Amino acid sequence: MIHNIALFMIGLMLGNALEYGVHKYLFHGLGKKKKSIFSFHLRDHHLVSRANQFVDKRLSKIELIGGPILLLLHLPLLFLAPAIYFGMAAYAIAFFVVHNYQHRHPEFTKKYFPWHWNHHMKNQNKSWGVVLPLMDILTGTLEKDS
Repeated sequence: MIHNIALFMIGLMLGNALEYGVHKYLFHGLGKKKKSIFSFHLRDHHLVSRANQFVDKRLSKIELIGGPILLLLHLPLLFLAPAIYFGMAAYAIAFFVVHNYQHRHPEFTKKYFPWHWNHHMKNQNKSWGVVLPLMDILTGTLEKDS
């Protein structure tokens, strides 16, 4: 039982690392190129949320499709270490729920998810974590509050 809980926690941490990597390197790295499939993130999501005091009520089709694709790519883990896979899947679900809620409730986000608020409203080159800032803390990319 404790073994499976530990593996589930590892899955959550891997989910956070994947969120960090996709956000930093794909959405903000490759996304800077106008013809990139990832340019929607800066062009649409960031511009809309900044123009509307953090509010963006639209759901990204690419993120809705990309999440399940990433889970499919990690499907072998389901057979090798199911608890890790379920931890990653739980993190993916948390991402969609939390991110959608954050951009509909800016004051809540500013208070309880300041790293994501800071990423949009203060410095888009830091604080890549949306759900949790674990990788930002480990890599030194967490934007500090003023």
